[in-house]
Amino acid sequence: MSAKMELRWLKEDNYQGASKRFVKFFKKDISLQAEMDEDFDLEVYESSIRLILKKLEQVKEQQKEGVM
Repeated sequence: MSAKMELRWLKEDNYQGASKRFVKFFKKDISLQAEMDEDFDLEVYESSIRLILKKLEQVKEQQKEGVM
């Protein structure tokens, strides 16, 4: 299965601001990484995406609450 198919859950419309920009980047970058790196690990890449998006959402929530 292609790398792009594996990231069907990653929809730009579900995000805003920095998160949306990251999603756009990841969707373009994943094809390049899969083609260029024979050791490319989609599971690690997907875990990284999820972690970064989670952290961005945490920052967004903290900003709303006035913590940051």
